[in-house]
Amino acid sequence: MFHKIEYKLLIENYMTNDEYEQLIKKYMDKFGISYANSKQFVLYNQLLKYEQDYDIAYEKAFSKAYNDLVENGYNISML
Repeated sequence: MFHKIEYKLLIENYMTNDEYEQLIKKYMDKFGISYANSKQFVLYNQLLKYEQDYDIAYEKAFSKAYNDLVENGYNISML
């Protein structure tokens, strides 16, 4: 669930899924890091960009997106 929210907030508005995967692979090769670490690096950079672009703390935006999902019928016991 949290991955879906992060992807929607941080990635979907900035790049396609293919571009996202290519960027992860680029950082894996460039820095010699694992897939998970590369993904965290991309998400961190996107988080900073998101906060600058929308002038909102990421935690507030994440909380709002989470609440919207719960209100639309997602089962929170799945978290």
